[in-house]
Amino acid sequence: MTAALTERPRVSLRARIGSFDQAYLVLAITVALVLVGGATTANFLTTGNLSTILNLSAAFGIMAVGQAIVVIGKGLDLSIAGIGLGCAQATLALMNQGWGQWEAVGAMILLAAFIGLVNGVIIAFVEVPALFVTLATGMLAIGGIGILILDQNVYTVPPDSVLAGLSVTAFWSIPRPVLIAAIIFLAAWLFLTFTTPGRLIRAMGDNFATARSSGAPVRPLQVLTYVVSALLAALAGFVAVAIQGSIQTTSSSFDPILFTALTVVVIGGVSLSGGRGTVLGVLAGALFVGILNSLLVMHGLSTAVQDLIRGAVLLGAIGFDAWLHPRNDETDKSGEL
Repeated sequence: MTAALTERPRVSLRARIGSFDQAYLVLAITVALVLVGGATTANFLTTGNLSTILNLSAAFGIMAVGQAIVVIGKGLDLSIAGIGLGCAQATLALMNQGWGQWEAVGAMILLAAFIGLVNGVIIAFVEVPALFVTLATGMLAIGGIGILILDQNVYTVPPDSVLAGLSVTAFWSIPRPVLIAAIIFLAAWLFLTFTTPGRLIRAMGDNFATARSSGAPVRPLQVLTYVVSALLAALAGFVAVAIQGSIQTTSSSFDPILFTALTVVVIGGVSLSGGRGTVLGVLAGALFVGILNSLLVMHGLSTAVQDLIRGAVLLGAIGFDAWLHPRNDETDKSGEL
């Protein structure tokens, strides 16, 4: 009888999985995917292909870091793709029109910060749902830049420009985009782990009402997350155009870019319910998505099949997150996006 009374309650499977850092699971799956890809795909494990994977993973990984900071604070930023793509296009267009390269880059950094500020203020102080605000500002950014600045269908990166310098090899034969991404990931980890604003953002995402009642400046913190996200989106755009060497303005849809960033965040274990997730998870998600995209392309699958597979992966990750963190429990703590 005494033994029965003192027996510890059984821990559910969901609780056991929830206590485990999803980043390690994603890293293990990524390693397995690399091994399968190497065994089934010709030229997959070549130095050139792996370098391409790392470069592209670095570009959308930087964007995903900004998205992750917003989501950890229980927000959502759909403007990042419009900001990244639009700022890259506008920078090259302004340089082509005679602007100095630093003036063009600086102007787009200021524009990105302004859009992030607008997002944060409307969401935090006017209390309009983030879904609608950021979708609108992303479309305004790409549309406004297209009308006011762009005058060509294709822009190339000048070989002697600061943008071209982002794509060259850096120290110890490490591609510069990878080095830049490593610095961003490290800075984000230090920010969320060791700074007061970073810890408060996580607390705000975990329980908005409790964070506010404890004296946390939740509204300024919300604004900060969107400004950081916008600035990292602009940087990701610069890195992406540097890797590609040019950018088209005729196909300005930013859906694939946004889809990739969201997929990286969700697969990496950053919960859409807020307050949960790690920078290591975002890194693991970026590597996984980069390798998956490479395999899909190298196997010659049609765009429709690739979209089908990517959509299934994202839906599976969202379903796993919903099971791991039930919405009925989370929405009791803070309102929907």
